[in-house]
Amino acid sequence: MSRPSKPLLFALLSLLCLLPGSASAQAPAATNAPDFQLATTRHNLEGLGHYFRAVATVGTNRFAFIVPKGYSMRLDEVNRQLRAVEHEDKCSITIRLLGTSTNLVDQASGTLKPEGIRALVFDRFPTGRITEEFALGAAGRTGPAFDLTWKNGAGLKLQSRLAFILTPAGILEFHLMTGVAEAEEFKYALNSLMLTLRVAENGKLELPELSNKL
Repeated sequence: MSRPSKPLLFALLSLLCLLPGSASAQAPAATNAPDFQLATTRHNLEGLGHYFRAVATVGTNRFAFIVPKGYSMRLDEVNRQLRAVEHEDKCSITIRLLGTSTNLVDQASGTLKPEGIRALVFDRFPTGRITEEFALGAAGRTGPAFDLTWKNGAGLKLQSRLAFILTPAGILEFHLMTGVAEAEEFKYALNSLMLTLRVAENGKLELPELSNKL
């Protein structure tokens, strides 16, 4: 019997990671949670091709970002998350909306608690090992970020980069997941997505158009 191709194997592993009981299983949304909707629009750049922008609506809150080139968007409304999947299934970026628990947010400063976020990461990835802890920014905000290696239910070693940004809609979690060998190759996609993130302020979402002019 022939062995499955690497892209197919990663796709199967990605699905396994979302099953209950796996290291990255997601808690289902509360029944009274607001609807989570996704819309993507195509924008043309004269002489340079086109790009896609994703706009997510969560109740009265909205946020948007430009989809990295070579990725497609998928909506998981039940788990309140979006997934940008690389066209060869070698990498995925999940954007997940979390609540604003007092264990995670310092109410006095209005910032995320690094120790609370770190505990959340270890709770989600009990077999994980954090290799680096730092900060990443998006939408004019910064938050804790982590690089870690971990093993899924099948025992395969994977690489993740997680970043957490506090927004009016809640805490946005960004999760880049890929094989250990490909990790450096795909980090640019997460950086690109977070760089273009826009969050509605006072109900208004500013969406500047990209330009083909310097």
